[in-house]
Amino acid sequence: MPPVLPGEGPALPEHLAGLLAEQSDIRLVVCEVASLTAPGPADLDRLARLSLVARRAGADLLLRGAGQRLQLLLALTGLAEALRCEDPSDTSGGAGGRQPHR
Repeated sequence: MPPVLPGEGPALPEHLAGLLAEQSDIRLVVCEVASLTAPGPADLDRLARLSLVARRAGADLLLRGAGQRLQLLLALTGLAEALRCEDPSDTSGGAGGRQPHR
């Protein structure tokens, strides 16, 4: 089963880059963001950097557990398209049939 990245931690982009370098077959990374109840600019920056790291390695980033505040911030800043949120009603894991790397 693929690992899940936590949504918090300053070194997450570097951790993800190392993980993707070690396992080049990863095409989807799931980032658990339910703990971000009061997201701010630093959180958006970290998530955008995670998405960039994933895309450079040929993978997609999917945010799991995004609350309304985070979803609103993503929409207001124009990051909603780059940072996809998992649809809780999607039983495939939001991966379009692909198995997510967590």
